[in-house]
Amino acid sequence: MNRQPMTLKGLQDMKTTATFMGGGDVAPHKLHMRLCALEMERHRRDQERRVALERARKCHERCEAIETEVRAILEVIQNRAPLPELKPRAIKPGRSTAATNPTIRPAGILKHRY
Repeated sequence: MNRQPMTLKGLQDMKTTATFMGGGDVAPHKLHMRLCALEMERHRRDQERRVALERARKCHERCEAIETEVRAILEVIQNRAPLPELKPRAIKPGRSTAATNPTIRPAGILKHRY
């Protein structure tokens, strides 16, 4: 009996599913992972778009409310009787004022010292 010599097989001789897919360079599981990643990204971007549209709608509504309030205030101002003109007070020489003495404050102005 003649025995044929046994050939050693290496890594290049192993058959995998990638060789049967025709592509050879891209494994099927990598394609599925890429598909999954793209689906998740599309879902995330869709959520971001919906939130941005909602924020824009709320900003638009607030701007309209501000415009309505401004019109109401201007109407009140226009319908009110005009204020008499205020005459500036004459400062007598030798009197200290808020400009020259920082401890004297005009009425209504609060200064906080920390």
